[in-house]
Amino acid sequence: MARLGVTESTATTMTVDGREVLAFGGCNYLGLAHHPEVVRALCEEAGRSGISTTASRETTGNTGVHEALEAALASWMGQEAAILLAEGYTANIALCQALARDHGVALIDAKAHRSLRSAATAAGMQVFEYEHRSPKSAAWLCRQYGDLGVAILTDGVFAADGALAPLPELLGVLPARRATLVVDDCHGVCVLGARGSGSVEHFGLRDERVAITTTLAKGVGCYGGAVIGRRRLVDAVREHADVYRRSTPVPTPLARAALTAVDLVAREPGMLARLRSNTARLRDGLIALGLASHEGRVPIFTFVLEPASRMQPLHEALMHEGVYAPLIEYPGGPTARFFRITVTATHRDEDIDRLVAGLRRHVGG
Repeated sequence: MARLGVTESTATTMTVDGREVLAFGGCNYLGLAHHPEVVRALCEEAGRSGISTTASRETTGNTGVHEALEAALASWMGQEAAILLAEGYTANIALCQALARDHGVALIDAKAHRSLRSAATAAGMQVFEYEHRSPKSAAWLCRQYGDLGVAILTDGVFAADGALAPLPELLGVLPARRATLVVDDCHGVCVLGARGSGSVEHFGLRDERVAITTTLAKGVGCYGGAVIGRRRLVDAVREHADVYRRSTPVPTPLARAALTAVDLVAREPGMLARLRSNTARLRDGLIALGLASHEGRVPIFTFVLEPASRMQPLHEALMHEGVYAPLIEYPGGPTARFFRITVTATHRDEDIDRLVAGLRRHVGG
């Protein structure tokens, strides 16, 4: 899969090889990466604070902006506390470094993001996979290893196909003590829940055994990562996670931009409503063509064509018409290569209709 050479972008377009195309890829679900208020906040903070704090937060690298963003994330997600990390991958490492002190075993969904396995392995936990989205499989492993302290690690929304993890059922099989359900919610935040705070809100989970990790580089449209949950767990990350204590934090201008983005989600619920309307419009169009892979509220649509040799010509034909529909290779998909199409709150009805019409011309239906 060749990397794109993008030279310019908006929330719905990108310029490749000097040509602007309508884009249905990436994870900028609310368009916040290009929102004028978010961009302005970043630029203004850069003028005040510079580019980097140049030091760990536990020495001289902490700012009021970082602390305000942590408080905003915790409040938004209905949790006691949050702690910022450099990125989503790092957030998983930091959480597992804290959990490994009394959780000896990590049970990981077979199709979970690779960062969860990397994090648990690096933290020294024993790692076992349970069958994809199978509480029954996870329950069996919990019975075998519960005495060692168990963490179940799963995506909230699986990146490759938009499937939701069965979080209530996974929580139901978790032991009562020395146990944590870790929800990597990089694709649920700014997508699911009445406030857009993600999978845990969507399922209405209120349990101190739940911990959330996420990126700020997808739905929030900025950069960084976070661990969100009960205060004593967040305190353990601050105290015991070397990847937090020994690294420079997300740059203050990006933290300010993320703080602005989180505030916008609360102030402008119409963004979430528009995302859901666009998701439904694209889903209906893909269902009519026999291509939709789910009927949920997640703006991620994955499909393959048979034989597989049909897919590259379709990708190229759409690109020729000025529509970018990503044909990717990514772990957890239905096949080695597959189409992964995403829609955002900023796409117009006519943008979605243009994609569906192009698919109809070249695929049929």
